[in-house]
Amino acid sequence: MSIPATQAWRGQWIWTAQTGVGAPAPDNPMNGALDPEYYDRRVLFRRSFELAEVPDEAPFRITADSRYVLYVNGVELSRGPIRHGLRELRHDHGDAAPVLRAGRNTIAVFARFYGSRTAWWLPTPTTFTLGGGSLVAELRVGQEWIATDDSWLCQEATAWTPSRPLTTISPQIPEIFDARELDPEWASPEFDDTGWDAARVVASIHVGGTGRSRPPADPYGAVLARPIPQLTAMPQHPETVSVTELAEADASATAADGLAAALRETGENRTDPGAWRPGLTVPAGSHLLVVDFGKIVSGTVRFALTAPAGTVLTGALVETPKPAALASAQTFHYTARGHADTFEAHDPSGGRYLLLVTASPLALDDLAVVERLRPRPAGPYFACNDPLLNRVHATGLRTVDLTAHDAYIDCPTREQRAWTGDSVVHQSVDLVANPDWSLARWHPVLAARPRPDGLLPMVAAGDAADPGIVSIPDWSLHWIRSVHNLYRYTGDGELVSALMPTVENVLRWFTPFLGEDGLLHDVTGWVLLDWSPVPASATSAALNALFARALADFAEMADWLGDTGRARWAWTLHTRLAQGFEVFWDEERWAYRDQMIDGVVQPSVSEHTTAAAVCAEIVPTERHVRLRTFLLDRAPMFTRSPVAAHGSDADGAPAAAAMFAAPVPDWDTEHLVVGAQPFFRYVVHDALALLGAADRVPDLCRDWGKLLDAGPTALRETWEGGSACHGWSATPSRDLLVYVLGITPAEPGYARVRIAPRLGDLDWARGSVPTPHGPVEVRVDDLSVLVDSPVPVDLSLRDDQPPLSLPPGRRMVPLT
Repeated sequence: MSIPATQAWRGQWIWTAQTGVGAPAPDNPMNGALDPEYYDRRVLFRRSFELAEVPDEAPFRITADSRYVLYVNGVELSRGPIRHGLRELRHDHGDAAPVLRAGRNTIAVFARFYGSRTAWWLPTPTTFTLGGGSLVAELRVGQEWIATDDSWLCQEATAWTPSRPLTTISPQIPEIFDARELDPEWASPEFDDTGWDAARVVASIHVGGTGRSRPPADPYGAVLARPIPQLTAMPQHPETVSVTELAEADASATAADGLAAALRETGENRTDPGAWRPGLTVPAGSHLLVVDFGKIVSGTVRFALTAPAGTVLTGALVETPKPAALASAQTFHYTARGHADTFEAHDPSGGRYLLLVTASPLALDDLAVVERLRPRPAGPYFACNDPLLNRVHATGLRTVDLTAHDAYIDCPTREQRAWTGDSVVHQSVDLVANPDWSLARWHPVLAARPRPDGLLPMVAAGDAADPGIVSIPDWSLHWIRSVHNLYRYTGDGELVSALMPTVENVLRWFTPFLGEDGLLHDVTGWVLLDWSPVPASATSAALNALFARALADFAEMADWLGDTGRARWAWTLHTRLAQGFEVFWDEERWAYRDQMIDGVVQPSVSEHTTAAAVCAEIVPTERHVRLRTFLLDRAPMFTRSPVAAHGSDADGAPAAAAMFAAPVPDWDTEHLVVGAQPFFRYVVHDALALLGAADRVPDLCRDWGKLLDAGPTALRETWEGGSACHGWSATPSRDLLVYVLGITPAEPGYARVRIAPRLGDLDWARGSVPTPHGPVEVRVDDLSVLVDSPVPVDLSLRDDQPPLSLPPGRRMVPLT
């Protein structure tokens, strides 16, 4: 049982005597200002109490700015909070009863204030007092409450050296920890906290305020409960490890520099790896350990070791053991205390290889990466007679898992940003392959934090969510598709209605760029479209098509909600754009061209523009056959990517602005076609299904075999390279269920289900998808279709025939 959300907080905001809030800045006398020298600060809190007997339940709730780990009697119970927007926090809750005991009990909290913006955290505007480090918590035991106040004890955690993010692109923060400065029993009831300071209650002081010291209070507002489950905590252990002797290491080097130097020194001459085993010993002298987990993992690095006090172990989890990988890796620098040497990093990282360097003998008693991911319960599945497609599907699911933390992130390695547009693919996969839809529902809400002008930032809840940073306009249009997904799959009118004002404001942001021809011209911002070089400046056909798709999505949702006036507004713009879009049609190439400059249509052609136009329903029906032929002709298509040279196996993280420049055609535009990278293929596959070519999806998904060749345990960012694990590349894990088995909502919320299997060249396929009413299972071979559904079914066996209407239940339908 949790504490009711409506119950007033008893806990007060607390911190040490010093917070990160300083005097007001000259340009803003109405608020305090963050002290730029108060960053990456860690504080330890304790509160002990006596119990005569253990209650059946002991609900708690807790949050902090910026991060916390909660222990009760030395047992970790919770960590958080989840990422959030400006001027808000979410609290976590749970039950402490299982770890309480009769007698003395202790609540201990490790709290951290980042200070420096990261990919997953942005400082909130402060009051004169709050916004520079704070903790609030409360625990009910029987009829009594243990709540944060000045009876709690605290101490600055000086065992950690404050650090700043590496770079803007890769904002991981090095963790420098001297275990000699922290008693390993600090969280236990037996620890002697004599000499610790009393915590300071931090009331919110601001113009017009009342000095509230409990939530709700500025700058965090109402502190609501987290809308997603606690993340998993699944240890992944290594498969192999190699130990290679080094020349004497430079003790003054940073962890990143020392690791890179070790990699360069050993080159290809490293010791052959052996099987990992606990208790692995490293002899005297300097050594490089390359620990291979056998797959990409995503979580917090954890180890236990036996070593003399003062032994230093540096490390980083990377995609590949090459120096370039260190450009985007979170490093750690651990100094052993000589006993009880256990460590777990506080920030997550990702990769396959854990690099370790030490200059002293030691024994590694335990080594793991604790994967902290959103849950994916068992149930949904896909299988067919093609082993390659089975691998593609499973690897796509694993890739989405690795990039589903407290938000859908791009990659667990280079950035960990929750990009506004990327997430439409993660969400689409979760809606068909994960019975827990909580993150699929929450992420569009998290991203719905528009700038004052209405456009969404390109990132949700992180450094690039700053409204002062340029955005990617088309990413807001992909976000609208994620809201449309909520409408179709959940049928939750309240959820969709709450997001519709943001959808409308995004669309209205574009309208000043509309010309008399109904088209968007010279849209500002970073028009990305895809990592493939689709011309996007001046009048972009692909951007216009995505805008038209978003107008259609909005109009459909508005009609469903009974808002006919707004639906009519959107359809009117859609109709005018469709008329103007005809300027891009190329009768000879059976496709739409990509760009118009100063009224002259340019020769470049991509599959992006044509596919998006089909999905936007702005193409005449009589062209469908030709458009299908164009999109299925793969021979003239080519791809390339500016991030291909920036994987951890190439030049490292990107540092130059060249990758952000608008592409200028330097290819044979009269004959070649710009092909889509894995991300935009979700639009291409949608288009082909609308054009009656869903039976070609199995063969198109075999293109992902190239990604499996490059990295068999997770899907890369582009066909050519980039990060080794990118959630936006997982489209086949959706499409094998949605288009091969053909399972989609026939009505919002799956009031009815449409089943339209299109096996293409497959002999058989089977699978199951979640719905609000229970799973829908389909099995298809060349003789029959087996359907097991909790809702009525529209079974479409051919595109040129009306569907069969089936009642709920289990049915076998022959295909003869």
